[in-house]
Amino acid sequence: MKAYDLISYLLEHAENGSIAALTTEDNIPILLTKNGEYSFTAYICTQDGEVKTVKKTFDKTTFHRAVLDFIDEVEEYIGKEINDVKISDVALFTNCIPKREERKPREKRDNLLDMISELRKVSEPFYIVPLLSNQGKLIAYVPEIGATSYFDFMVNNVSIVNGKIEPASPDLKLLYLVLFTNKLDPHNGNPLTTLDNITFFTAVFIDNGDKGKGEFEGKSVNKRIGRFFLSTYKGGLRTEELEFFDLSSLNKGRLYAGLFVKKDEKILRIGGISLVDFHNSGKLEINEYLFASFSQSARNGILDFSNYDKLFSNFLNLAISKSDARSLLKDVIEIHSMMTDMPFALQNVNNQISIVDPISFWYYSIKGEDIKECNDCPLKDKVNLRKEIFNTLRRRGWLNAFFI
Repeated sequence: MKAYDLISYLLEHAENGSIAALTTEDNIPILLTKNGEYSFTAYICTQDGEVKTVKKTFDKTTFHRAVLDFIDEVEEYIGKEINDVKISDVALFTNCIPKREERKPREKRDNLLDMISELRKVSEPFYIVPLLSNQGKLIAYVPEIGATSYFDFMVNNVSIVNGKIEPASPDLKLLYLVLFTNKLDPHNGNPLTTLDNITFFTAVFIDNGDKGKGEFEGKSVNKRIGRFFLSTYKGGLRTEELEFFDLSSLNKGRLYAGLFVKKDEKILRIGGISLVDFHNSGKLEINEYLFASFSQSARNGILDFSNYDKLFSNFLNLAISKSDARSLLKDVIEIHSMMTDMPFALQNVNNQISIVDPISFWYYSIKGEDIKECNDCPLKDKVNLRKEIFNTLRRRGWLNAFFI
């Protein structure tokens, strides 16, 4: 029976507290528990003994959306599309029980935090992109680790650290492409770019005008509102209005790619570009921005082009045609049809695109060499560690939705 139909039926007609066992086409068991009228919990069990818990709460108007989101999360976790499920016997899956996932949750969580802390240990030479100061320390993005880190010194511009700290001028396009891979999950943030309560992220938005003045870090700054775009890993897209603080001026109706820091619930734009200006000047095409951003939704290094194609169509309708980028509509469509200008893409086999990690991309790009995965370069340990962290987070549902 179709997955959506069967799961919806069970949730609508089952008694509160009841448990149903389902299996996918590949015999992956799912235990579905109806907690109450507006809540359910599911346990997805894999052959290697891992158990993922998914809990959904909803109301009468959001029930169907909750079921669809749940199916998306299961597909993301097992790495396969689910069309049909069938009812099975709960007794057959005695190993797939809620307690199994709760066996050592603190140990797993701490292990991930330890890995991120290890990732943040830098070795010279490395570049730093200053973002913000916090309690006398500099928060900067380091391309060689694909994450942010604290530093005891202050710089105002991109610099290289190699025995001493010197201003640097790396290729602007390469730098922006790497920065644009850092996305914000509205529910799970971005553990790789979060230090204490400050998160760095990038996002595209249409400026919707001035909202007067506000206060950030005790300073009076401009407050604006923008139309941001929340993408799913399958290419779905919707708009969301967000207020943010800004250190400079913007033009209403224009399409921007912004660099942001989020401190608690406040968002500050610290930099960015006009996508139209950069596209027209040849510095960075809109298509390159979009693909670089969406490439981070890849699972185990593979991106389904059909998902990106769906995102592209949605972005045309919701962003490009609604902003100053409408003048580039024909050009952007032509570039997309040729399947070119896809940074981070290594190869495309049957519309399954192999994606290289940002550290490898950066390392070989600044050396002027062909892009490949860093298997034997000086940064290979960082590449492997970041990949392990990234894949672990993706399995837990991180970046199922994110601001593109």
